[in-house]
Amino acid sequence: MASSTTSNYLFNKEMKYILKGEAFQVPTTLYVALFTTVPQLTGAGGVEVSTSGTGYQRVPILQNTGWQGPAGTNQEYSNAADLSFQVPTGNWGTITGCGIYSAQDGGDLYWVGYLTTSKAVTAGDGAPKILANALKISRATC
Repeated sequence: MASSTTSNYLFNKEMKYILKGEAFQVPTTLYVALFTTVPQLTGAGGVEVSTSGTGYQRVPILQNTGWQGPAGTNQEYSNAADLSFQVPTGNWGTITGCGIYSAQDGGDLYWVGYLTTSKAVTAGDGAPKILANALKISRATC
């Protein structure tokens, strides 16, 4: 999976916190969502896998134990363990990317990531997973 990009929401919260001193409550658990159409950095336009009759739900990552890093010159963080989704009971479609959110349902979008290779997920497939160290969040470099 390619590195994730910070959403407009998170960028603005960080800047307002640092530059204006506005409070920002950080969640202790983040949730990984899968998309057949990845949302824009504004959060608009995405198509998340349906939870209706598919067995799909977002996967939690705990703040203190779910991440490793920073590492390397890009100060990269990655998931510390495999992130396993439920076994599909219905077709999920072709997964093209993911989002990291502040809540199990709804919530604020923090990062958007694109899969290097799209993956079709159908009923009866094994539980989809993102392997440890495969979901990466890093500082942007030019």
